[in-house]
Amino acid sequence: MRRIEALTGRAAQAYVQERLAMLDSLASKLNCPPAELEGRLDALLAEQKRLQKEVESLRQQNLIGQFEAVLGQTTQVRDVNLLVAQLAGADPDSLRVLADKFRERFPTLGAAVLATVKDDKPLIIAVVTKDLHGRGLSAGNLVREVAQAVGGGGGGRPDLAQAGGKDASKLPEALAAVPGLVETALK
Repeated sequence: MRRIEALTGRAAQAYVQERLAMLDSLASKLNCPPAELEGRLDALLAEQKRLQKEVESLRQQNLIGQFEAVLGQTTQVRDVNLLVAQLAGADPDSLRVLADKFRERFPTLGAAVLATVKDDKPLIIAVVTKDLHGRGLSAGNLVREVAQAVGGGGGGRPDLAQAGGKDASKLPEALAAVPGLVETALK
């Protein structure tokens, strides 16, 4: 069974006039004749896509710049290079990329806890170099402790772990506790 709807007479004429008026209005807004609307719309969509990629690229460059600046804040806890930083405007993928950059900079004796706030919720990533696993330091345990302080949870592998929380206002306090957590975990 199929249902077919049709307009006839004045209703059909009103429908066509409404559609033509809409085309004229759109053509006026896009400053082109109605016959060129499709091409103009395609061009605008392509430009929007290009601009979105450019914005994303600039956002990534900004994050890398922020990260390079905070790398100077790396401290020593015993013999471990520890970086604890909150980065504005990051997302989980960006934090993972920055965690990889940290591991490139400190292939041994390195640990980092990177955090951001997205949609009023804290996101945390911890990275620990493999040589520290035998000494009791695990990214999964580290990120879990920090996440508990912000009302959340998480976990992952011993070398890379991710967590989220509910209370972004407690994030600075949670990050401030990381050196003590590293000190306690090290054997």
